[in-house]
Amino acid sequence: MGRMLDNLRDYSGSGLLFVLLLISIVFLGFRVKRGAVKTMTVYLPIFVLAVFFCPLWGIYMGQENDGEILYRILWMIPAAVIVCYALIEAIHMVPEKFKAVSFVTAVLIVIVSGKYIYASPFFSKAENCYHVPQVVVDICDDIRVEGREVRACFPIEHIQYVRQYTPYVCLSYGRTVLLGNGFNQYSNVEQFLDEETIDTAGLVEELRRVDNHYLILESDRKMTEDLNKYGYIFIKTYDKYSLYLDEQAYLGTEYR
Repeated sequence: MGRMLDNLRDYSGSGLLFVLLLISIVFLGFRVKRGAVKTMTVYLPIFVLAVFFCPLWGIYMGQENDGEILYRILWMIPAAVIVCYALIEAIHMVPEKFKAVSFVTAVLIVIVSGKYIYASPFFSKAENCYHVPQVVVDICDDIRVEGREVRACFPIEHIQYVRQYTPYVCLSYGRTVLLGNGFNQYSNVEQFLDEETIDTAGLVEELRRVDNHYLILESDRKMTEDLNKYGYIFIKTYDKYSLYLDEQAYLGTEYR
């Protein structure tokens, strides 16, 4: 039950939009006559919600390793269409002289019910056709080795962009850290990166344990010791980030 509620919270976001969605479904259930529109805006979301809240689905979520992302079944609900259609139907019920005010009110309701996602530090203005930071593109292109995968440790703000840009650069830690649920069976790299002053020996030991080749850090990050002491070779600086290669890693590159 706890994981089900966590999934619902992750899907709902601020919560108000989900409440607005439920109100819209009930409203359209009385307002819309039978037909394809009612099937999509009323029957479909009710069916999906019934499946999601079914005890058997709850048991399934509790047993799955990726149970924290099973809220994606709720993505089957055309939430934006339902809410907008319900608001339009509500405006049609208002006398003509109040329609303009009603429309503005509807827009404000939608705005207030959500939150501005682009305020997140994990979003940035598009710098290229890939819509990922150019520094990520440059680093990934430089460290890629034809015919094999390489593993790199990027700063947390770049994780989602690496995943979007290339499948040939693997990560030492990934989306589970962004989810903020502390669920990471693979490594504890992020725990070292979260420290104000990075424990160099601990970080290097963990990176080698997970077979990491490259390390990318902000150039001004404080560390207890120099990375060169532990066999990490400085390669290049990209804007405010520095690229290091583990001298114990064999990739067949020019840096060896």
